[in-house]
Amino acid sequence: MHQLPLEEYQVRTGDSFHCATNVEKPYGVLDDILDWCKLNMLQEWRWQLVQPSSDVSPGRYIFYFDSDRDMCAFKLRWD
Repeated sequence: MHQLPLEEYQVRTGDSFHCATNVEKPYGVLDDILDWCKLNMLQEWRWQLVQPSSDVSPGRYIFYFDSDRDMCAFKLRWD
């Protein structure tokens, strides 16, 4: 895996991505989603915590994508 030097990293806001989707998932599922994204996304993506999960309520997250293909694959897998 190619890593950029720290000074070359770019902070991006959510509105700089092509598309986004919201998901609600129970406690413990976020790690599975992130592992899946690391293996399957072809272009840039990010996620944002909206509400943390707990044993009584699901977590809410926004996932941002540069590619329609990546967002469609994500939605097919995690919706």
